[in-house]
Order: sequence, then structure tokens, then C-alpha cells
Amino acid sequence: MRTGFEGGQLKILTKSKLHAIYLAILDALEFHGVRIECEPALKLLDEAGATVDYEQQTVLFPEYLVEESLRKAPKRVRMCGRDSRQDFVIEGKKVFFGTFSGAIYITDLKTGERRSCATQDMANAAKISDALENQDYVMALFSPLDAPPEIQGLYEGDALMSNTVKHVMVFAYHGKEVTRKQIEMARLVAGGEEALRKRPIISLYDEPASPFIFGREYVEALMEWAQEGLPVVWAGIPLGGATGPITLAGGVVQGMAESIAGNVIAQLVNPGTPFIFGFVPLVMDMRSTLAAYGAPENLLLGIAQAQLAHYLGIPLWGTGGCTDSKTLDAQTFSEASMNLMTAALSGQNLIHDIALIESAKSASCELLVICDEIIGMIKRVMAGMEVNDSTLALEEIGTVRHGGTYLALKHTREHFEKERWLPELTDRTFSYESWKKKGARNMVDVAREKIRKILKEHEVEPLPNDVRRGIDRLKRVEPQ
Repeated sequence: MRTGFEGGQLKILTKSKLHAIYLAILDALEFHGVRIECEPALKLLDEAGATVDYEQQTVLFPEYLVEESLRKAPKRVRMCGRDSRQDFVIEGKKVFFGTFSGAIYITDLKTGERRSCATQDMANAAKISDALENQDYVMALFSPLDAPPEIQGLYEGDALMSNTVKHVMVFAYHGKEVTRKQIEMARLVAGGEEALRKRPIISLYDEPASPFIFGREYVEALMEWAQEGLPVVWAGIPLGGATGPITLAGGVVQGMAESIAGNVIAQLVNPGTPFIFGFVPLVMDMRSTLAAYGAPENLLLGIAQAQLAHYLGIPLWGTGGCTDSKTLDAQTFSEASMNLMTAALSGQNLIHDIALIESAKSASCELLVICDEIIGMIKRVMAGMEVNDSTLALEEIGTVRHGGTYLALKHTREHFEKERWLPELTDRTFSYESWKKKGARNMVDVAREKIRKILKEHEVEPLPNDVRRGIDRLKRVEPQ
């Protein structure tokens, strides 16, 4: 199994402030409510005791219903891969990493130019993620613009499950009909309905509209997924200053309230549905109106929602590895490093958005590979420092004494692999001259070389022929 690393070292809020935020969330849901554009969900909430206005499609959530639903949501969520060695469990402050879906442009590997993406780009990104050590789950990274729009999600699911044995997460593009086909596709790969429930190899990312609008197709997808008992992420994007409050505390209140309301629906459909809470922390640049992925305020929002999730004991969606830069430059790596490190140290469970550039309009496979290296560095930091008789090294200090070397000691050989993180892309050649002799390559050059090697040599266990045929049948567009 993939064990993850323990975060939660980074905090900005006291318990009293967390409690105040939680009480504000309860008030927002009980007195302001949510517009839910889905008749079956309105009826379900009405029967459960919520105040429902069918004409306005609004719902007020009583406090007891919210808290009862929070108690029903599992504190541990198991995410499985086609290969059981890739399984992992979300719990507490454990941290895991993955990409996202939805970028419509790609930085072309050969030309370095921006172009529209296609289904093959999703397949390539999944294969690259499968090969990378620090990617725990896999999303498509791109949207398949060459796929029929009415079944985009089926092309995405196929590209993912065919090109990785890790856990996959699909995007909620559609309502109940196509969502059912996504689930059927996963059943084929898992070996049947019961096998999929026992080993959920797939999860759903579902994104309501801020402020407080749950569209029909998104709610239908949520309800279908909950009915199957499969893991679901329900995360809005309250853009601070635009579709969310300008204040950071208000942003946390709205973002978590939107997510918690989604959990009420999921638990009413199927108590015990594995539900991952949270929101995507973003603020609007008040000069350009850009959704600023590299803003420091996002980091504060992420830390705050992580603390709130730990306070409530619920699994959390997280964000890192992304940038507003349009190209692979210093801005890219400073922003991606900063938000990855902050997300990990605050204990956000499922960190997504790795490799998104241009404020999520584009994605870069080179950045994906470089972020994997950055995550390796972060994991070394999170592993901390071991202090015991052996690591204190008093005997070795006495042996080497004044002016000696530790290089040849048995103690150095015994502790070397555990104490030292070894980079793959980072340049540590001995001198400028030796770097020049090796081609004077920068990190992006080295990342591209690694990508080419993965795409050429990395092998993913293929799907059986009968499963392949079943998936192809599901992807056929029915004549109108």
C-alpha cells in the first residue's frame, strides 16, 4: 500500500476561531441555504426535515441534519488501484498527491508551444503519472476536446483506466445517464458490481457552482455515485472577491458550507458514502479579474480549511503544484513549490492541481515530472529528524575527532539511504565544466528527456480483451 506522509505541522487558527467558523457554517446553511436544481434531491431533503421551497429550488438545512450527516460520513476513505499495491487510505492528516482534469491546452512536448489538447494527451499524462513515484492517484489532467461532448467523461475514464494501475478520479461532466455508464465502465475493469464496491478503483470529482448553486447534472452525478457507495469529492470554487467573500474567513465559511451541504445529500442517498470535503482555495486578482492560482491568500485558505477538517475529523480535498505563469519559468516553480509545500505541511489529504499552468487553462507534463521531484523533497522534510543513540553519532564523532572524515565509516553506509534524499532531475554535478560536458541542460530539458523515456519504455498492465470490448461499446454514441 501507499502509506502517505503525516502533515498538519502548519497552523494559523486557534480552536476558538475554528469553532467560530464552524458555527458560521451552520448558520449559513440554516438561514441562507442552497439553491438545488434537482427535483429528486429536493424531495429527499424535504423528507429528511430540511425547509424546501420547490418554486425557488432553495433549501435551508437544519443544524441537526448537517451534524447527523457529518457523523455518517466515514473518517477513513479507502482508494484502490487496479494493482492493490497502489491502494491507500485517507485518514487524519495523511497526505497524498495527484493531478487534475479540465485543462484545454497543453505545452507540446516536441515544440514547446501551446496547443489544444486531445484524448491521447490524457492517455500520455495518465501513463506518466503511473510511472512517477510520488503520484498517488491519477486524474486526466486535460479535457478531451476531440471526444463527443455528450460522452466526454467516458473517453476520460477509458484513457485513465487503460493507462494506469493506480487509483483514478474522473471529472463530473454529465448527469445521471452518462454517470451510470462511467460506473459501468469501472465495474468492467474491477470485475463486477460487488468487486467495485469492495475495492473502489475509481472516484468522482464533482464541482458545484459558487455561490451556493447545485446544478442538476452535478447533483445527479453525486447521487448516482453515492448510491454505489463510491468515493466522491464535492468541492466548489468560491472565488474570493467575486463568487466568494473578499475576506479569507468568509471564504472558508462559504467553501466548506457548500461542501458540507453536498455531504448531506450524499448521506441521505446512502449513509456511509465515502465523502471528501473541501473547496478549491482561489482569490480573484482585483486588477485583472484573474482567478489567481499563485496568490499567497490561497495558501492561508488552504491551511484554514485543513485545520477545520482536522477539527471536524473529516477527509479533505487539497490544492498544490499549480501556477498562473503562462510558461515554465521562475514564477512557475516558485508558485508550484510554495503551494505544494504549504498544502502538504498543513495536512490536506488529497492534494490536486499538480501541473496546471496559466491559471488552470493549460497543463504541462514537464511541470508534472518536476513537481514529482519537488514532492520527493517535501516528503523528506515531512519525514523529519530521527533522534536516537545511533543518529546522535557520538561514537563516530569520537572516532573522527579533529579534521577527519566520516565518508568511509560503516555508520555513514548504514544511514546514507534513509538520511539523504537523492534527486533525479535536480542538477548536482560537481562543477560548471562537468555540467557543460553533460550537455548544459536545465531542469525542463531533463524533465522532457524523462517523459520521452516513460512514454517509450514504461509499460502499464493492459486491460483484458473482453473489458476492452465492453468499454468500447459504452463509448458508442447512440443515434438521435
